Amino acid sequence: MMTMQQQTLENVLTDPTVETTLTLVATMVGLTRETVSKIVESGLPVMANVADADPWVFKAMYAQSRKPVPLPTQAHYTHLGKDGLARQTLVADFQVIYGAKTDTIYRDTANQANASEEQVSQVLTASMPALLRALRIANVNVNEMGFGRQLRNLNA
Repeated sequence: MMTMQQQTLENVLTDPTVETTLTLVATMVGLTRETVSKIVESGLPVMANVADADPWVFKAMYAQSRKPVPLPTQAHYTHLGKDGLARQTLVADFQVIYGAKTDTIYRDTANQANASEEQVSQVLTASMPALLRALRIANVNVNEMGFGRQLRNLNA
């Protein structure tokens, strides 16, 4: 029997936009698709745990989930891989949402995924918009309360 965490993670990871994003992120950062998936599978529950403990982080995640996410394209991720300023912007966006907990998210995820904190940073920051969008889509209530339920399911 699948737990709610497994169902929610599966819903997010099988979203077509997320699948494409993770494949392109793997190429961009020079990791295997399996490693990128492991980082996301480890990191998303850590991010959800932080949101559960901090209402401001939760609000910021929900707001981010409602922003439009362009379809992932090879050209976009190739450009992102070469553009240091664009990558720094993604890191800054991540830090705005998670604040002082950013380093904890990177460290805890790195430990769980057997990856470096730098790899975790690159993967989570580049894939976060698509991941949060997928969580919003999986939210059948289509509201903030349902989004919170989706996050709590990741912590189950």
